[in-house]
Amino acid sequence: MTIQFIPRIALLLFFAGILHAQKPETVLNSPEGWNSEQISFPLSFAPDIGFTGFEDIRFAPGWPDKDSEAFWAYHFVWYIDQNDPMTEASLTKIMEAYYDGLMLSVSKSEEHPEGNLPEKTMSLFIKTENGFTGKVRVFDAFFSKKTILLNFKVKEFFCDKTQKQVVAFDISPQPFGHSVWKEFDAVQLIAKCE
Repeated sequence: MTIQFIPRIALLLFFAGILHAQKPETVLNSPEGWNSEQISFPLSFAPDIGFTGFEDIRFAPGWPDKDSEAFWAYHFVWYIDQNDPMTEASLTKIMEAYYDGLMLSVSKSEEHPEGNLPEKTMSLFIKTENGFTGKVRVFDAFFSKKTILLNFKVKEFFCDKTQKQVVAFDISPQPFGHSVWKEFDAVQLIAKCE
């Protein structure tokens, strides 16, 4: 092997790594202005939620702005390796572990380095003909540093083609009749399940 060939291989691997890093796996398409993030399971902040797969998140414009009607409005999908439908009890337990872990990880380095939150997350989910609705009372360690009440709409289905369970969440502190809930219609699932 020549000395010139080795740097070419290294360069090729370097660019392949960059291209791979620039294209995170996604199952959602959202309008311009929505920020996105993907997180792999198990979640670092809530490892007891024992899923494998990933969470694909879309944040509405105005999500971090306490004065915006879209404050804390976001959508996420769990694209996970299981076929075990959610129940009212499982969603309640999972969301409490999820938000306690998330808020604790954010606040540990700030006001609560001892690892305690001012309040534990409380949630309640009710089965409907379209999925679930829910309410989650959570300490907002990101922005307001106060307890807020988030409203949830949850839908789920099993994707036979990919053998993944899809659990989709719309979240906002606004009441369900507010116009912000219509904005979630613009976030489209692009996973091919037929």
